[in-house]
Amino acid sequence: MSDLALKLWWEPRDLSHADDARRLSRFVNGLPDFDPIYRSWLESPKTKKETVPVPLTEAAAKQLLIDNVAQQEVPPGPWPELGSYVWGGHAGAPPYDFHKSSTAGTRCNVGAFGKRASIYPNHVFMQLSELRPTSGRPWRASELRPLMKFARDIWDPAEMCAEFSFYDLPRIRDPERAAKLAPYARARPKIADSIMAGSERPLRPWIGWITYFPPDLAARAKYPADVEVEALADGAALVTLCEEPFGEGDGEGMARLHALEAALRPIQS
Repeated sequence: MSDLALKLWWEPRDLSHADDARRLSRFVNGLPDFDPIYRSWLESPKTKKETVPVPLTEAAAKQLLIDNVAQQEVPPGPWPELGSYVWGGHAGAPPYDFHKSSTAGTRCNVGAFGKRASIYPNHVFMQLSELRPTSGRPWRASELRPLMKFARDIWDPAEMCAEFSFYDLPRIRDPERAAKLAPYARARPKIADSIMAGSERPLRPWIGWITYFPPDLAARAKYPADVEVEALADGAALVTLCEEPFGEGDGEGMARLHALEAALRPIQS
């Protein structure tokens, strides 16, 4: 897999379980239209065990969410407030292509609600393949934006961006999150530091190779002159630094990334 990931997250919502199932079904069934690699969701190359069937009916999606609801240790049992975790590695249709450059992975945590869901939010994280099976080369921005719009239409995320693993998102300490985590840290002193590290969060909106701006932020954002801005029908926008992905050693690409970061800092929170 490449160091490029598409990430979406959203806050707790008052949605029925069936709606999450409908969204998940649409998501799984629609992904192969963008790349055939998504014709499978597998546990590992060794087991080849299917974690999510493709296609996925709404009824099967509902059962999948029930079977994979979060569990608490003490007392043991389901912890529905944290939602359900669904994941899989992608290697196309059987007999599968497990070459490192041709595999991808997706992790979904959906259905979280209540106070704890503000600490562990709903999200979809898609680690993209290094090379696309359809083209034999990395994803281009013009190819990835349609996938982002598809994911946005389904999940209605608060944040979404295609980001590189080498880029550390600017972070800020969140007093509210720290207060919520403090009781857990006191209860588990051996891992208190690790727990409290969660009190820091990335500045919003997240920034990456392609950055999504919801309508309220898109209306206030000032962009560098050399980025591409695609306005969406509802006033939201997708902001792209360049057509081809770039590495940490690419001076021009990193300069564009830092210029966008500086331009957006006044509206980040």
